[in-house]
Amino acid sequence: MISNQDLTSVFIIITILIFYFFQVTQRVKLLYLFRSAHYHFTNIFFPYNPDDLNIHGKINYFHYFYIFFFTLINGVIIVYISSFYFDGSIKSEGMSTKLFLSLLSINSLIFLMLLVRFLLIKYVLEKFLSSKLKFIFFKNYIVSIIIAVLLFINFVFYNLNSFYTIDYLNNTFFILIGLHFIFQFKNYFSLIIKSEPKEIIYFILYLCAFKLAPWLWLYQDLFPT
Repeated sequence: MISNQDLTSVFIIITILIFYFFQVTQRVKLLYLFRSAHYHFTNIFFPYNPDDLNIHGKINYFHYFYIFFFTLINGVIIVYISSFYFDGSIKSEGMSTKLFLSLLSINSLIFLMLLVRFLLIKYVLEKFLSSKLKFIFFKNYIVSIIIAVLLFINFVFYNLNSFYTIDYLNNTFFILIGLHFIFQFKNYFSLIIKSEPKEIIYFILYLCAFKLAPWLWLYQDLFPT
């Protein structure tokens, strides 16, 4: 059996070391990430200033800084899925090697889906996207990073404290996911109010095809009726 607490401790150590490495080598990107988190949380009930959190130059998503957080987002998704699916039993009972490999295969499937979606948007649709829309996508990616880090910290507290039950994880998960939707909606709204009707239609089609459809396909694949 693989102890869930031991596995969590390993991930904590790895994450701390990576953040220390980023603090030394990618301090500007890390400061931008922290500044973005502060900005979003201090403006939950207020509209965003269109000029805030602006960036200059081309965004390199293949930089190891963003690749790490892409992996973290993916890992957080599968951790919560597995915790809810097994109703918190993994926390106390641990997991067998077979179960670990099964969860790893599901994790790989989710990672592949997110990667294919990203590559499709970047190389097929990017030429049709305006710089304004590309910037909104980047801001939403930053939001996903912020929420993923908070979800990771939240899961660590849940997993390393025996008095936290699965109900705690459920409630905190929905709170953080609610914040995620609020932040993303405000980003999208700031785009829509400045867009032409044709751009809005294209944007809605994007949301249906690349935001909702992949998750519906994954849900049907993992939980067939």
